[in-house]
Amino acid sequence: MRDVRAVVSGMKEFLEVEYSYMIQRLPFSYAGIDGDMGRLGVLLGEVFALAGVGFSGKLAVLNLACGRADETGVLAEAVAPAQVGFYLGMDLRADAIAEAKKRWELPGGEIEFREGNAAMIGRMEGLPEFDLVFIRHQNYWHEPMVWEGILDEALAALKDGGKLVCTSYFDLEHELFTASMRARGARQLANVRNASSRALPDAEGKSVDRWVGVWGK
Repeated sequence: MRDVRAVVSGMKEFLEVEYSYMIQRLPFSYAGIDGDMGRLGVLLGEVFALAGVGFSGKLAVLNLACGRADETGVLAEAVAPAQVGFYLGMDLRADAIAEAKKRWELPGGEIEFREGNAAMIGRMEGLPEFDLVFIRHQNYWHEPMVWEGILDEALAALKDGGKLVCTSYFDLEHELFTASMRARGARQLANVRNASSRALPDAEGKSVDRWVGVWGK
């Protein structure tokens, strides 16, 4: 459950929200994101139950191509009763990473947001093996060769028994992603079409977290 506390900073009031020890320091930047996050939380609960996935202990979580990483708090809630001990978000966009750094805090754990190429994870020193790798709204259809590299690194970053979770905007891109994962020998544990996905006006058939899949090595 979320514990919402009113906090006064100077003369300006803002909301500080706790998500299973992950703290949101800033509100989301755009209208509608709160609703999207609520629906994503329900979707993750559904797909984890379908896949028979449960988490325990302290987890290492990797969020690839994370953008503003709006889903950070929802991920912390979705793995409960486990807690996030280490969280790394990575994206090429410096402005999005800067925003994520301001928004999220992990008391009692380590949280980082890095500007960089998600296909370079394997070259970074000092990273743990990850219990959960999350990719929200992958873009395989647009740059398949780039995403081939990202998926190689994402699977390599998983510890034995770890899970990779991915959401998609479009039906076709999800099919392409699924085919690429199967070609790598990954095991699909669950695949769910989000019945509550919010339609987006910029393209026909595009909606927020339209599909979610869970994969193991």
